[in-house]
Amino acid sequence: MPFLAGFDARWQDAAEYLDALRRDLGEGRRLDLVPDYLADNVVLDEGAGLLPGPEAMGKALAARLAALPGLSLSREEMLWAPSAHDAFVAAQRFQAAGRHDGPGLYGPPTGKLVRYMAMSETWCNTGALRAEWVLRDETAILDQIGVTLEDGARWRLSQMPPAPPPAFVSAAGGAAATAPPAMPSPGAGNDDAWGHTLGDLVHRIMGGELSVIARHFDPAAELFYPGAIIGSGPREAEAFWLGLRAAFPSAEFRVHHLLGAEEHLSPPRAAIRWTLTGKHDGHGAFGTPTGARVSILGLTQAEFGPDGLRREWTLYDAPGVLAQILRALG
Repeated sequence: MPFLAGFDARWQDAAEYLDALRRDLGEGRRLDLVPDYLADNVVLDEGAGLLPGPEAMGKALAARLAALPGLSLSREEMLWAPSAHDAFVAAQRFQAAGRHDGPGLYGPPTGKLVRYMAMSETWCNTGALRAEWVLRDETAILDQIGVTLEDGARWRLSQMPPAPPPAFVSAAGGAAATAPPAMPSPGAGNDDAWGHTLGDLVHRIMGGELSVIARHFDPAAELFYPGAIIGSGPREAEAFWLGLRAAFPSAEFRVHHLLGAEEHLSPPRAAIRWTLTGKHDGHGAFGTPTGARVSILGLTQAEFGPDGLRREWTLYDAPGVLAQILRALG
């Protein structure tokens, strides 16, 4: 019996299925298996644009494996929950390691070993990957190969697809014949209280209620932020979130998906997916305001203890955000 309808019986649960996907596609160079694992209408969001279809995802996977041969992914965390009788959503966190021995994504090979955190949310439906949101600590990768954030953003800009043209209306009054791809929705997540706790906490922080950090974070909370930054305590958490919000003060913040769990031998855990969409109209993490419109994908995971949130992991793609700003500036 499969663990969910539509999945092969050899997978006993979501963890086994995702392990096979990571082993074959993420590490094993089994690009021939892309059609077996990916739905025909799969969409990937890596933080700075959408990649629709198995072919586009296969090309992105090949480019990463070419730049970082021997890439390994060690999973630190996974939360998953059914989203329908034949579908599930999973939030994962990895420690990735590889040597920059190939050209492409990060310029000429440097031969340097890179280690970085990666986070994802994956929606699998009827035995295939339907949508995935993936973030890697691109800032940490650039630091380790000796590339500035701006140079990394310019490389990214050269690899990004052109910005979609403004929508037009046909002579018959209908919408444009072609529209940019959109991410499908796996729903709002499971109804676990810890997912709602984390979602509410981050929503209040990004709404300007920074005082909740001192009230709800453990005084010695461990913090893991882009650029391989490891911090501790409410003050450093406040500095991170304030720096991001200050850069985009009028942007819309939305929590799209929540997962939570409380299991034997594990602390209460939660994972959320969020976006920040709007203008770069403030002084903050991205310097002088430019007025550029950006869309930021964020993933946050947390563990809770008796004194509040005791570990937090948050990623967004800083070079990808800067690339959007540069593109808007022409």
